[in-house]
Amino acid sequence: MANRGQVTVVGIPARDEERTVGAVARAADAGLRLASPRGVNVVVLAENGSTDGTVRRFTDTPLHARRAVVSTPGPGTGKGTNVFALMAKAVDLDADRLLLLDADVRSAEPAWVGLLADAVAGDEPALAVPAYRRNRYEANTTNHLAGPLLAAVYGVHVQQPIGGEFAVNRAFLDRAARWPRPDSASLYGIDVWLTANALRERLRVVEVPLGRKLHNSPFPKILRLPQQVLDSLFHVVLATDRVRPALGAPPPRAAVDSASTPQDPAVVARVSASVARYLEEFAADVWSLFPSAATLPAAPWGLRVTTDDWPHVLADALVAVTRGRFTAARDHLVALYVNRVLTFWDEIEGLPDAEIDALLDRQAVDTADAVRAKRPAPGGWSASPRFDAGHWTAFADGSPSVSPV
Repeated sequence: MANRGQVTVVGIPARDEERTVGAVARAADAGLRLASPRGVNVVVLAENGSTDGTVRRFTDTPLHARRAVVSTPGPGTGKGTNVFALMAKAVDLDADRLLLLDADVRSAEPAWVGLLADAVAGDEPALAVPAYRRNRYEANTTNHLAGPLLAAVYGVHVQQPIGGEFAVNRAFLDRAARWPRPDSASLYGIDVWLTANALRERLRVVEVPLGRKLHNSPFPKILRLPQQVLDSLFHVVLATDRVRPALGAPPPRAAVDSASTPQDPAVVARVSASVARYLEEFAADVWSLFPSAATLPAAPWGLRVTTDDWPHVLADALVAVTRGRFTAARDHLVALYVNRVLTFWDEIEGLPDAEIDALLDRQAVDTADAVRAKRPAPGGWSASPRFDAGHWTAFADGSPSVSPV
């Protein structure tokens, strides 16, 4: 077990999470009392421009641990702004470990604190990432972008590389302070930025089973969130020496939860219409940059992108990025990704959970094979750290906010 006399910080990044932040803070506090009864325990809220009662709800929640609030103005900020503020606060507090709990989680358990804290015990840099069960209609960016791309580039299968409930030790914080930070890492790119850099530097990454995760659905952000994730991930890929050999087949996952709720059809329809207009506008460049997608058949939602097709599309994206087409590869891949998600939902209709897990595992393995066959060569080119909505600027009506953050 970890040394219970250490300084432990639980950080909660938040913006406008009045309804759930109090419950997350209580779970963090109870977990700290169990996991570190003799230690110095601090719960820190990092918020950026909240317009509701998030701060008041946090400060009014009774806690045994010390508490602190770090606030940043809203414009130009994102989730990563809050995570970087928590990392800096942990260093200021001379913390031995920092745990992160998303403010919108409705299933946070006190036991998570001890499990995450123990996973990063030791003097070598370590990152703990969650492994939990998710609604089959969620975790789309994880399942179809971050997971298979990390497996393809780094040869490591991580079930939830952008899960949010992370833990790091002080050695990891010191190492991360030296990594270049693209603008997207201050947005939704933060989680993949942490995971990808850890894999790039061959640091210890520990998967921690946390059971079921229930939180606000990210689907309304399906255009801007994956764009920011891809931006951060591609920056790290370009700083990587080479595509690494696979470390074997992934262990069988149990990531799909038996309980599931389909996404709002009205939101899906708006997103699909926006993507269709995007593909019509940029058709010539999309098919040129993604030859594997040029012959995809039509589907009611746009294009049918199957489990067999998608690994080759992802491989095309990495080739384009490593040849200097960073923004176009990022943005065009988002449009194809939305079609992959909608095709995936059609593919898994009626399938049991275990078969869906197996399908996702196969997709990751096939992506690694496709990438190695096309031999993208990272390390010879770099991209501007600046982030904007790029090709998606004129297509904001498919998402609550696609404009530059």
